[in-house]
Parts: sequence; C-alpha cells; structure tokens
Amino acid sequence: MNLPCQQDIVVEIDRPIFAKDQQFLYMQQLIEQKRAMMLQKQRHLQKAAKQNEFLEMVKSDYAKYYDYIAQQKREQIQALEILNKYVQDLNATNEMSKYNIEDAKVEQQKIMAEIGSIKKGLDEMMSFTK
Repeated sequence: MNLPCQQDIVVEIDRPIFAKDQQFLYMQQLIEQKRAMMLQKQRHLQKAAKQNEFLEMVKSDYAKYYDYIAQQKREQIQALEILNKYVQDLNATNEMSKYNIEDAKVEQQKIMAEIGSIKKGLDEMMSFTK
C-alpha cells in the first residue's frame, strides 16, 4: 500500500483553497465588469437626458414657429376676405364698366380659391398638432 507523502497531502489541502481563490478572482472580475457596465449606462443616460433637453428646446421653438405661421395664415385669410368684400361692394354699386365687372369677378374667384387654399393649409397644420 502506498502511503501519500507529505507533499501530496499539501497539494490536496491547497486545492480547495486554490479553487476558492479562483472563484474569488472570478467574482471580482464579474463585479468589475458590472461596475464598468453600470458606469457606461450612466454615461448613456446622461447623454440621453441632454438630448432630451435639446429636443424639448426644439419642440418649444417649433411650437412658437407653428403659432407664428398659423397667425400669419389667419391674417392672410382676413386680408383676402376684406379684399373680397371690397370687390363685392364694387360690383354692387355698378360703378364699373362691363369689362371691369368681369375682371373683378375673375379676381374674386382667384381670391376665394386662395382663401380656400390657405384654410386647407391651416387645417392640415392643425391636424398634425392634435
């Protein structure tokens, strides 16, 4: 029967310690990887937050621009309606010649078409904001 020598016994005793050291090192490596991943995610979230702030500013600017354009379109409609009323009044007074009346009617049709076009554009703008 072969009896283990003292060197073999030491190796047997050291193996569990070596395995535990390996596990400990592996766990430390995993912890470090998780920490690096969390730092990377934190940087990503900070970047996303800054982009979100930028997008909020863009959204605010767009809302101001949209309100300005909508107001301009309303003013155009109002001006064209005033012009249309003026042409109607001229036609009603019969102070124009036959040719002037025909020209006025053509212009009135153009004005009404333009009013319709502007209103359609304004309605489309409104539908995108709902």
